[in-house]
Amino acid sequence: MRIYFEVEAQKLLAAATDSINDLEPRNDSPFAPQVRSLIEGARSLFLESARPRGVYQPIDLRPFEEVYRGDGDNDDDTPLELVLEDAVTLALFAVTLGEEVSGHISELFADDNAARGYVLDQVASIAADQLVQIARRRYAAAEGSNPGTAVLPYSPGYCGWNVSGQRALFAVLEPADLGISLNESCLMHPIKSVSGVLVAAPIEAHDFEPAFPCCAVCTTFACRDRVDSIRDESATSKM
Repeated sequence: MRIYFEVEAQKLLAAATDSINDLEPRNDSPFAPQVRSLIEGARSLFLESARPRGVYQPIDLRPFEEVYRGDGDNDDDTPLELVLEDAVTLALFAVTLGEEVSGHISELFADDNAARGYVLDQVASIAADQLVQIARRRYAAAEGSNPGTAVLPYSPGYCGWNVSGQRALFAVLEPADLGISLNESCLMHPIKSVSGVLVAAPIEAHDFEPAFPCCAVCTTFACRDRVDSIRDESATSKM
């Protein structure tokens, strides 16, 4: 059963406020007023044009293994394969901010307004990440996750899951209803869209050692922040 949801742009932007504020320079920076003006402009344009929405669909492990195999281009050893060994439930997902805000970003760069385009791109990326978190929390609430179990998203193009895996994922999830499509390179349109799988598993399963082949080329090790965040969520829920 597919579950569709929409989020008001204002609420999504509010949820992403802390991360957006990190874009601001220090108060003593000579460029602080200009950058803040760009950020406020990006916020306004986002509120006018973003149409945040998403879908998720539960899937059993065996069918997902076929989706994950995709075109057979994945790394030989990946973190998600390890996490799946302890997975409790799974759901494919896709979220998007819609065509209009993505179009504004492209137009700004095409019009040689790189500063405005860059800041809007950053604000939209942060908001898209937050939209994934909303999908994650909705799925976790629907599943009634037990204490010690957490839901985290994993996406093609990261952690050894080849981006070509989008084809198999889209064939099952069919997110065209949201206006999301794939190009020949398996990149999504609109550009501010995210897809993948939501994995409910014990927190320890997500807390893998970043020693896989894909980790050698990783520059962020965002997986560590993700694990810290779900541990914090778990601790807060127990209070």
